[in-house]
Amino acid sequence: MAVTGMQFGWLWARDFDDPHSHSVTVQVHGFDSVMDCSLFSTWTAGESHHASDAFITQCVSANGVENFPTQNTTSGNLVPVLFRQDVTSVTFKISVYQTKGMARWMIYHWA
Repeated sequence: MAVTGMQFGWLWARDFDDPHSHSVTVQVHGFDSVMDCSLFSTWTAGESHHASDAFITQCVSANGVENFPTQNTTSGNLVPVLFRQDVTSVTFKISVYQTKGMARWMIYHWA
């Protein structure tokens, strides 16, 4: 199998008082795909308790609609990378608490 194309972009969220998040859903058009989301920048204003996470929250593919954890907890693991066949859409999310975070997402199409 070889990479035949890719889609990519970035997202960010900022809040210095409460939790905040931003999501983006990307249409993929039925490709076998590797999907990846990675945090590349965080910035805090000196707060002692802060968090930034970037991850996949949903994938629609040949496996059906799969929903993954939407926040970092002790009971669920965040999903930063995933491979599925016949992907039609994927949702990426960044979540922050008392910080600013920036993440990039990439989708590699396979044939």
